[in-house]
Amino acid sequence: MHDPAAPPYDAPPDINIIRVPLLISGIFNCLAAVGWASSCFLFFLGIPLVILAVFEFMQFARLSKPDVNPPEHKGRTQLIAIFECCSIVLASVGALVCGIIVLANLNKLDQHRA
Repeated sequence: MHDPAAPPYDAPPDINIIRVPLLISGIFNCLAAVGWASSCFLFFLGIPLVILAVFEFMQFARLSKPDVNPPEHKGRTQLIAIFECCSIVLASVGALVCGIIVLANLNKLDQHRA
């Protein structure tokens, strides 16, 4: 049961360095998918971006939980960041930048203990 007098959970800043780019990349991927969906012939290229965005939002939510143990999520986060970098093929430049930021700061997950 949630105590209403308890302060809201705020993730440590080192985790936010990874969480925020995941969220931003998910938004960029949704926008790029809408751009591809507006195309008459290449609408199917937006499908991988939507799938990647869903996984990014799920990982963002997992890292937002107060009882999270971030080192357990390092492999999944690394895989998502690699796919973010690969999304440059589908013209999602924002996801590429966010993927590089996540990969550069991935060691922050090892340093944080719940």
